[in-house]
Amino acid sequence: MMTAADRDFLLKNLEDGRDAFLGSFAGLSEAQLHFKPQPDRWSIAECIEHIAIAEDAIYARATHGAPNPNGVPLDPEKETRFAAAVVARRKRVVAPEPMRPAEQFTSVEQARDHFLEGRRRAIAYVRECAEDVRHLFAVHPLLGEIDCYQFLLLLALHPARHAAQIEEIKSDPAFPKA
Repeated sequence: MMTAADRDFLLKNLEDGRDAFLGSFAGLSEAQLHFKPQPDRWSIAECIEHIAIAEDAIYARATHGAPNPNGVPLDPEKETRFAAAVVARRKRVVAPEPMRPAEQFTSVEQARDHFLEGRRRAIAYVRECAEDVRHLFAVHPLLGEIDCYQFLLLLALHPARHAAQIEEIKSDPAFPKA
């Protein structure tokens, strides 16, 4: 069973990650949303699409783990470091192919709405979860086998990582003024 402390930590991070992400692109123009600082870098619109796609994929893994008697759950004392590492952009990570933007949505608004629906689903899951997610495991494409609590924490924090990326894009000297 998920502890009250684990549940509260996840809920706070699910809400904070959502809010940081949504705030990072609120009120931007189409030119700003589609600006690319470099040809090989994502635009803000592509970051939004990536988060919408990734929300579904990470949630699916977080909620469909299996027991593994040899699995080692995340030590609760390492959660803060794990959280900081997810949000920090010191190390560039290449998204797995299925989570890369490919114009899956007709608009930024549609991608945002898709993300919000997924985030509501994740928050409801965490509020009602009766499973011991620290003892259920699934395979992450970059991290290997991790426990489902880590997956939920990754889900919660991933949008904040891309909110930081969006702030980097907005700080580019060539970023459109409007």
